[in-house]
Amino acid sequence: MAKELAAHELLEVHELLIFKTTCVAKSKVFSGLVEDKKLKEILDEDVELSTKAIKDLRKILEDSTK
Repeated sequence: MAKELAAHELLEVHELLIFKTTCVAKSKVFSGLVEDKKLKEILDEDVELSTKAIKDLRKILEDSTK
């Protein structure tokens, strides 16, 4: 059962989606520039986790507009 979100909740989810999208872009750029192996692993993990968060947030938005 889809939960209907209030307008302010939709805006907050959308804001989080934009933030996470920016995080992915930034981490991908920095991952290509860093030479330290551990830092690269951290950035790659951040890309993976943020990508999952983006999918989850998009699903929340899609489910709330049905």
